[in-house]
Amino acid sequence: MTGPGVSRRRLIGACAAGLGTACVTGSTRPASAAERGQPARLDLAGAVFGAFQRHRLVAIGEYHGLQEHHDALVTLLTDPRIPGLADDVVIEFGNSLHQDVADRFLLALEPVPNTELRRVWRDNTNSPLATWDEPAYEDFFRALRAVNWRLPAGRRLRLLLGDPPIDWTTITTPGQVTALRNERDAFAASLVEREVLSKGRRALICYGAGHVLHHVPGRPPPGGVVSLIEAQTGQRVFSLITLTPLAGDPGGTFGCLARYPRGIVIPADGTWLGSVNSGDILSPVLAPGPSGQPANINCAIPLAAVIDGGLYLGQASDLTMSRPDPAIYLDQSYWAELQRRNTLQGGVADLNALRQEQPVRFEPEAVPPPLQCS
Repeated sequence: MTGPGVSRRRLIGACAAGLGTACVTGSTRPASAAERGQPARLDLAGAVFGAFQRHRLVAIGEYHGLQEHHDALVTLLTDPRIPGLADDVVIEFGNSLHQDVADRFLLALEPVPNTELRRVWRDNTNSPLATWDEPAYEDFFRALRAVNWRLPAGRRLRLLLGDPPIDWTTITTPGQVTALRNERDAFAASLVEREVLSKGRRALICYGAGHVLHHVPGRPPPGGVVSLIEAQTGQRVFSLITLTPLAGDPGGTFGCLARYPRGIVIPADGTWLGSVNSGDILSPVLAPGPSGQPANINCAIPLAAVIDGGLYLGQASDLTMSRPDPAIYLDQSYWAELQRRNTLQGGVADLNALRQEQPVRFEPEAVPPPLQCS
């Protein structure tokens, strides 16, 4: 039990802050039971449930294709408390042109042919660079259907497809694709405002980590889904991201995280994690530097300025990538369409790689020395 006036949330935050202090100062003392998250432990479900008590929107940023992220996400969605907290789930990996298909499959629980269902994620604005054919994404749809299957119609979670409505059968020029691709975040922000906030609903937003960061004053205008929602509506979004290491673990961040149990959410406000240079965790964001050369503007920003928490799922050696089955691309009609899309855009994707088995071990992103922060 906690002492008088000390909430469980405050205690957990203090444990996280204390553990970070020991790590940052180089202490080699063993972590205490409390610091290891026992018995007070804030997992993803606990963090999300707590956030929904204070926010109508909660965003979870992924490293695309990371299996452990999707494992944690499915565990969250299947928690029986979720339907009482959220009304909608907004995703990046679904073409809004097919919203009716998603509603039939997930709300009405109708039988939907696989050929029709797959178009929801395959016909996206980033195709063929992204096909979302990794099994983790189809698993997400089917897990959410299983959640809704046990619920009465009025309590089922609606899946909102956040990608702009691109109809690839009408696309004949690169400019058509670019115009829609450039509207991805703005479209999703408007979708949330129209379908969630204006209707008094609450939503879980599942996007890539770069899309769910808070805007920092003095940086370029808001451009991500979360920053646009906050700028346009005044609604504060609770935003957390899955933490993944950059090559070489700049700043020693993951050396510190090694003391934590996998699956824990570390608050950013008032903890050592919040003071970490965001450029030691996030992919570089480039802008002209003083010398005119590209500079990583994340280097000047602490994590607490852009996120509310980080989900730790393990060290690089613990992480796994979900990879598409190469046999998918033996479908001649699908393969021909991917080739058409690729040719249309100047051969942006190495399609031959899709027909080969890809390694499933996570490989940290290498940041060129001029763009490193530590």
